[in-house]
Amino acid sequence: MIGIGWLETSPGYMDADYYYANGVRIATEKAWGEPFIWNYLADPPGLPQPSFTYWMPLAGVLSSLGMSLTGSGDFWSARIFFILVAACISPLTASMAFTFTPKRWATLLAGALGLFPGFYLAYLPTTDTFAVYMLLGGATFIIIHKLQQDVLDVNAPAVDQAQANPSLSKTISPAWVYIAAGVSAGLMYMTRADGLIWLLMVVSAVGLQLKYYRSIKSNTASMTAKSVYWLPFVLSIGAFLLVSSPWLGRNLLNFGTIFAPGSGRALWLTGYDELFAFPSSQLTYSRWIEQGIGSVINARTWALGLNAGSTLAVQGGIILLPFSVAGMWIWRKDWRVVLGAAGWIVIWIAMTFIFPYQGARGGFFHAGAGFQTLIWALVPAGLVQFVEWGRRRRNWSPDSAITKFGIGIVGLMVVVTAFLSWQRLTGSSGSTASWGAKTQAYQQVEMYLMEHNPAEGQIVMVNNPPGYFGTTGRPAIVIPHAGME
Repeated sequence: MIGIGWLETSPGYMDADYYYANGVRIATEKAWGEPFIWNYLADPPGLPQPSFTYWMPLAGVLSSLGMSLTGSGDFWSARIFFILVAACISPLTASMAFTFTPKRWATLLAGALGLFPGFYLAYLPTTDTFAVYMLLGGATFIIIHKLQQDVLDVNAPAVDQAQANPSLSKTISPAWVYIAAGVSAGLMYMTRADGLIWLLMVVSAVGLQLKYYRSIKSNTASMTAKSVYWLPFVLSIGAFLLVSSPWLGRNLLNFGTIFAPGSGRALWLTGYDELFAFPSSQLTYSRWIEQGIGSVINARTWALGLNAGSTLAVQGGIILLPFSVAGMWIWRKDWRVVLGAAGWIVIWIAMTFIFPYQGARGGFFHAGAGFQTLIWALVPAGLVQFVEWGRRRRNWSPDSAITKFGIGIVGLMVVVTAFLSWQRLTGSSGSTASWGAKTQAYQQVEMYLMEHNPAEGQIVMVNNPPGYFGTTGRPAIVIPHAGME
């Protein structure tokens, strides 16, 4: 991660620029206002405007913590915690893989996939949500696994469970498990708005635990406390609200609603560039429906194709997807797999049919990161079944086949990861600029402006306002999707 970070001299693109710029403001000025505008959905009254009216704040806060730690507003300081978080992804994935396939080679294989994650590697050390969402998603799956294991322990024979674990007299799992589940979901939500889906997954896991408990209650007659049924929900949802309520309260105070204004208008885009429409009041349902059913279907068909490609190439790593799917089928009764698949489907539907333009242009790529550790952890389980098929049909030696295929999978992911990362960082494909090219361009533009003595506080109109502000400190607004007037 440090090596990739060394090649990234700037955040690299607008999302990362946004969190970095807000981190600078929070760390150096203790300000929660943005002297830039990157979309007009919230009808901003001017500069500065309230922060995070479209994206959630956790990545910006994490960026500010790094700068506060070092006392510097530079980019290296801003991503200290992102690099640390990214470094935890591989061991977490290896640990999860062991719960599916308790073999040393399985942990090494899954851990290597977390270390060479294909498309994701270039995005993990920068100031964006990828690493945070990936780690929090893995942590949530670990908590869901704990909820399932605890209820299975209740059914263990020949043990007085209430005496073996006194906490079972009030709840099935210890209270901290439900609290941790709610905190994890709350942090997911504070990272991305689709983190609400992870709250539903957590609540569903608690519901599954209670459903299973009811089915075996006759075997555990000593545990009859009514709190078993309501306290887990109170603890998990309460912990979620503890994490998110300050932010929801801020929105209510500033905007009169618990959700940031303007996000509803994003439903009525008829093209991606309308995300930058001015005035945003033109984005209405009636205007959206007037485009005709053909345009509506075409947009979603387009998003369907791009998101299918992202599923195969990004999340599935091209060669990993068949093994992951096989692992999911084998472990289809595991709650992590059940809820993970359900959550992924909900996000896929949202990013394909509800928000097709935002989903296809990066939303699905970002949101899918939360499921990535589970996908990697299931690869060894799928590989075992593939080798077992080869043993039956082609008389393969299981140990030899697993070693060869495991080395082949990791080797191919190393090559793919290196190629994609180098292409993204250097722009060697010929169609994309290098990672820091826009930063250099903004510095040159600012030098030109300063030579012509601009008025104090003069605003620049540019495609990437957070990037321009983060580079130069000058207020900036996005070029509207509109005519010159």
